[in-house]
Amino acid sequence: MDASAYHFLVDRMLGRLIAWLRIFGYDTKSALDMEPTPDEDTRLIDIAKAEGRILISRDRALIERAKKAGVQTVLVSSDDVREQLEKLMESYRLDIDPNMTRCTVCNATLREATEEDIEKLKNSEEVPEHLLNDKRTLWVCEKCGKAYWQGSHWRNILKTAEQVRNSQKPAK
Repeated sequence: MDASAYHFLVDRMLGRLIAWLRIFGYDTKSALDMEPTPDEDTRLIDIAKAEGRILISRDRALIERAKKAGVQTVLVSSDDVREQLEKLMESYRLDIDPNMTRCTVCNATLREATEEDIEKLKNSEEVPEHLLNDKRTLWVCEKCGKAYWQGSHWRNILKTAEQVRNSQKPAK
């Protein structure tokens, strides 16, 4: 299913899952982006409800409260991100093809880098020089400016996506 169909809110215990959902193009808010407060669970429920987000957590009490408030939820128990994705896919038909559409850091949209962006990146140490010189496609976050490219890590991303796809059970 198109990544625009689902919007997620993930608690602070699932940092790696947040990045992976963003790699797959899903609008994923994170409790890690908020200041911790004593009423964080209530805030998460309120945000999920107001924005129509699916709340993902390892906290059973939070999930039960959210369900009672009418929020769609997924309770995950594994520490392994592949197993977390598999659990999520039991309830939702996710498209897990990695793409360059969302920043893994801030969740904003990415755009293909312009010549002006490339010139700015040449003055930083964020992107290896050979990537800037060989005209490889780069993407830049619209909000935080982080640069992305399909480097050697991309093979690992594709491999993980394939493993999750191969283990997929039909969504309910």
